[in-house]
Amino acid sequence: MSDQPVVQYASKTDVGMRRSANQDSLIVRLCTDYEEWQRCGHLFVVADGMGGHSVGDLASRITVESLPQAFYRVDADTIQERVRRAMLSANKAVNDRGLQNPEFADMGTTCSAVSLSEKGAVIGHIGDSRVYRVRGDEIAQLTFDHSLQWEMIRLGKATVATVDLFHPRNVITRCIGPDPNVKVDIEGPFSVKVGDRLVLCSDGLSNHVSDSEIGQIVGALSPADASRLLINLANCRGGSDNSTVIVVDVESYPEVPGYVKDRDSGNFDDTPIAITRIAPHAPLASRLAWLAVAACLAFGTALLLMQHFIPGSVLIVTAVLIFLTIRKLRRPKNLTPQDTESPEEGFSLGMGVARLAASEGEIAPASPYRRASAALTDALLDHLAEIQGELVQAARDSGWSVDFDELTTLSRQSLSSQRSGKRQKALQSRSLAIDLLMKELYAKTRGQRG
Repeated sequence: MSDQPVVQYASKTDVGMRRSANQDSLIVRLCTDYEEWQRCGHLFVVADGMGGHSVGDLASRITVESLPQAFYRVDADTIQERVRRAMLSANKAVNDRGLQNPEFADMGTTCSAVSLSEKGAVIGHIGDSRVYRVRGDEIAQLTFDHSLQWEMIRLGKATVATVDLFHPRNVITRCIGPDPNVKVDIEGPFSVKVGDRLVLCSDGLSNHVSDSEIGQIVGALSPADASRLLINLANCRGGSDNSTVIVVDVESYPEVPGYVKDRDSGNFDDTPIAITRIAPHAPLASRLAWLAVAACLAFGTALLLMQHFIPGSVLIVTAVLIFLTIRKLRRPKNLTPQDTESPEEGFSLGMGVARLAASEGEIAPASPYRRASAALTDALLDHLAEIQGELVQAARDSGWSVDFDELTTLSRQSLSSQRSGKRQKALQSRSLAIDLLMKELYAKTRGQRG
């Protein structure tokens, strides 16, 4: 049949500038026929292994080998359940292998898997590898980082601006392998449109390249060129970890049947979406209940300060009981698109609640966690020009075997295109020049390392 989608993709994984081994793994499995695509969908997987020596590499390899086998073999009523069971199967495979050898006991890996089927984009996720969608001039992060930093932000214990000051970046709260029982986040289904770009990446990339930069690069270059530039940029900024990326370009896609619809706000927001948010026009009863909580707390505290302990304690306990009652009444059950889209409900669901519902076998509409602008800017082009200049200087100082005339030509082409407002063409020329230089840098530094 002719309705099967046309997608182009490119993938790249790199050891980085400081590691001696690459513990990242990836796999792409495209359906061979329309019936299989309807039933399962194309599958894209990234895994970032953890553990000493070759243990992390083993965990990620087991995951990308076992997950697709289970995904296409398992009998499931929904794509969500198929993804969830496949990831649980991968967890069992890694955990079982860890039990066979004491040296493998604590090995683990992150995993992000995307299915593109007639139901839309469904994501299975464990860890801090990420899935993004670039649509037009916006990039949206579709997964929640299972990391200490994101948990602290979610709990209100830190902000995006302050979290690096108090909490380490590389501490994750969930992964495949160490525990025989692991919770899988199921995200989506998200709508899929022609022109969408999906990005799966490990934290070795996202720790060095911002969301907006990822969106600008992926939105302006072919998947192959974008994946190369993203890896090169991460390595130019230190390459402190292995980095892996898959870029998927949706060239054609049949209309997704049913309710699948993203709850887009249209606003760019670099902070994770809260679990539950009160809408500005909540029902009167809800507003009065919250006022009662505030009043009881205020008067109760005042009475305690005046040493009226019994009435003060009664008011505070009353405030707590009202608060718990509100939470119980507001907790969504058996979510449907109508439940979450209806303005009469008086509140909107953050993705955390939608994710919980999906992980329990229910269907909830999809909403990204973070958004950023993906409009290509002169600032990024200028920054890449500076990087190229530094690399050229290093090449001259160290006597690299590069064609300086070709690099000069590419630089002039990029500047000319940028001045005439052709930013996409400017980025293409700059990307090619940086890639030529980085290939030589890799040959020099990694040859010495070996």
